[in-house]
Amino acid sequence: MDRFTFFRLLGEAVYRIDGAYAVFSKNAGIKANMLWLLSALNDGQKHTQSQLCWDWHFPRTTVNTLVKELQRQGHVTLVHLPGNRKEMYVELTEDGKALAGRVLGPVYKAEEELFQTYFRDKDTAFVQELNAFSNAMKQHFSNSIPTEQSHEDQ
Repeated sequence: MDRFTFFRLLGEAVYRIDGAYAVFSKNAGIKANMLWLLSALNDGQKHTQSQLCWDWHFPRTTVNTLVKELQRQGHVTLVHLPGNRKEMYVELTEDGKALAGRVLGPVYKAEEELFQTYFRDKDTAFVQELNAFSNAMKQHFSNSIPTEQSHEDQ
């Protein structure tokens, strides 16, 4: 397989997965970005807005808007990092955890069914390699200036 075909097929697969989550979020009556943010916050770890932006490749304005919305609704609190007046952790409140459970429960159930069908007998190397590749790609594209190339160069 050549590079052009590889990245075309990879892109199609990634966007079909993203599209499936978008369909779910629409049917659940929630913004797709909010679904991802709730998923990120529901892992039991502490997250800053900056880290959420980097990890999930959200624009800062998107994260800020969604966090403010969740804060107004009483679903998250913002807690200053010790010794840092600017950066804050975004933490789910008990109401936020309940919201995440209601919204994400059906997603987790569907993911479990899909996992059992497609990945149950596979090791984690596939996901680890895909994650390493996506991080390298993000870093590479973040550090390079795009140049115009003809389609023939692709």
